[in-house]
Amino acid sequence: MEQQELAGFWRRAFANIIDLIWLLPLALLLGVLAEAVNGGAISAAGELMSNVITGLVVLLFWVERGATPGKLALGIRIIDAETGGTPPIGRLVLRYLGYIVSAIPLGLGYFWMLWDARRQTWHDKIGGTLVVKTRR
Repeated sequence: MEQQELAGFWRRAFANIIDLIWLLPLALLLGVLAEAVNGGAISAAGELMSNVITGLVVLLFWVERGATPGKLALGIRIIDAETGGTPPIGRLVLRYLGYIVSAIPLGLGYFWMLWDARRQTWHDKIGGTLVVKTRR
């Protein structure tokens, strides 16, 4: 595997902020649509639908571009930790589900990269991925 420069904490954090800027309105819109369909009541099914669709959008970006718009804007992308290539979809799904594990203990899984030699968060470890720079 060709040696690639690992993305740092702040670049990844700012990429996540950029992604929140476009994902949050999408999730809110989906939630409002679910409420409208449900006669104005917030439902667990509507929340689930919003989360699933938002997750599928993120996965689509990862599969097609190797990164979300925030990562693309900041010149970073996701690679397979073993091969350095594009991760298979199964690994990307595991990585996405790993966000839950990273977030539960006060976000410790996100900060883990600060101590990790390969700068992996818990969701990177779960999905077998690395985040690398595509430009300086």
